[in-house]
Amino acid sequence: MVKTRDLANSSMNASGVIVKAGEEFEKGRILSEVVPEAYKKAHQQRLYHMHDLEFFTTTYNCIGVNVSDLLGAGAYTFRAAVRKLSREIVALTNMQSGGIGFLNFDADMSAYVGEESAQELAEEFRELFLDLNVYSRKGCEKAYVTFNFGLDESRKGRAVSLALLYAYGMGDGQGNPFIFPNLVFKLRQGSNVREGTANHDIYREALKSTARRMVPTYYNCDSLSNRGADPAKIGIMGCRTRVVDNLYGEKSGLQRGNIACVTLNLVQIAYGFAGDAEGFILRLKEVMDEAKESLVFRFQTLMEQADFSEVYRRRLYKDSEHGDAKLAFRNGTLAIGFIGLWDALSVIFGRRWSKVSDMEEYLDEAFHIILVMREKTDFYTKACGLNFSLLASAAEGVSGNFASYDALHEGKGMEAAEKGYYSNSFHVPVNVAADFIEKIQFEGRFHHLCNGGSITYVELDEMPEGNVEAVQEIVEYAYVNDCNYIGLNFPLDNCNSCGHIGRMGGCCPCCGSADIRRLRRVSGYLAEVDRFVTGKKFELLDRVGHGK
Repeated sequence: MVKTRDLANSSMNASGVIVKAGEEFEKGRILSEVVPEAYKKAHQQRLYHMHDLEFFTTTYNCIGVNVSDLLGAGAYTFRAAVRKLSREIVALTNMQSGGIGFLNFDADMSAYVGEESAQELAEEFRELFLDLNVYSRKGCEKAYVTFNFGLDESRKGRAVSLALLYAYGMGDGQGNPFIFPNLVFKLRQGSNVREGTANHDIYREALKSTARRMVPTYYNCDSLSNRGADPAKIGIMGCRTRVVDNLYGEKSGLQRGNIACVTLNLVQIAYGFAGDAEGFILRLKEVMDEAKESLVFRFQTLMEQADFSEVYRRRLYKDSEHGDAKLAFRNGTLAIGFIGLWDALSVIFGRRWSKVSDMEEYLDEAFHIILVMREKTDFYTKACGLNFSLLASAAEGVSGNFASYDALHEGKGMEAAEKGYYSNSFHVPVNVAADFIEKIQFEGRFHHLCNGGSITYVELDEMPEGNVEAVQEIVEYAYVNDCNYIGLNFPLDNCNSCGHIGRMGGCCPCCGSADIRRLRRVSGYLAEVDRFVTGKKFELLDRVGHGK
């Protein structure tokens, strides 16, 4: 019986065991009966990974929405709106394979605010958060939901933003931080970043929450990637997914999302080209061409075989009112992701990275690799008439999957594979010594190339509670260095017996209990350490802090 998990956001309860077995069966059927041999071979040999393979013929990945897209027309009290939204999220999350992003949640919910007090608003949101942390998706996963907020300057919109933060701060029945929703504060110079702007006070409250809970993370509406887009119509869906540009409409993520994703194993490609950077680039282009073809094939198969009648009925996707799958889903994106940039470069140039200065010499080569990939996806968009994007993959499941496979094959005996995981996207490897200034400056160069989504994390050794200025300094340094999406990580342990929060050893320093819930950010969301997949457990052991 299958008892392993691919995601930290899952439970191996009775439903989980059955669902996992069914998913594995369906993946095998898709590979044997649907996917052409070349793509099947590449997937099985970990040259690239076709995400959500079990949904290949069934549904799309993620979507960006307004609250009204789910609630429809009608007058609701705030409480009734929140209650219905909870039910509609459960319904939608079971219609797709990935996340739901509410891109302008504070403005959306302001329409339902009446005469409720701040406490009443927060308590309603807390009830919603409690609902969202039930295993309601497939009976064994929590709904992957992201609330983007922070821009609405109206009285009611500001009240919604503050209520979200207060509700999150309350935590669950034991005072534990909520896993979901993922809260994302939208940074904009004229709205909240600059002192004296209308929502600067809410921004400060968000920073206080981050200092204590790691949440919210921060989306840069002023980044090079986002210029020319309406800040109210863009945001994060999932752990970093960004959908903005569209061949068939305005720059917007609303009623659109990523349809499917393939993640490239840059390190495996590099094993065949040690000392040959040009050969690596040529092979990378070939692999990208095949990955593109696999995505086009998947798109066409999905359009022919999936039942989108509920999407049409509810008008969830842009242009879905026409009842034509291709007309609607051409608005979505097909993402080519990648992991292991600096692991690949270490193989190609025979170098070991111990500090950022070791990597500076190869920065031009690294930038060239990502630029080539972005130019290829831009070319595919024009040539295929479909929206391709380049994604700096989180790759929660495959970071370890790729490495463990390669350690027995192309990467046998190689340090890059045998450490048990590959590094996230273009990130400075987690075991490389760097302060937050070095890390942000280094990674900020790559964000604008990854139009499908990217993030920079700063790892701290301790919870920075009470030091909001330090959190603000890090967030704003990333903001001015063009990081598209920004998160802070630190050990977050919670004693289930007395509620004490902080970094703990084997037992609580206050009451001595060993009943401790240990939260860390796995890729784009919080998770309990004992739920981490194998590769991320290896990575967690190697993480070093980026304090200045």
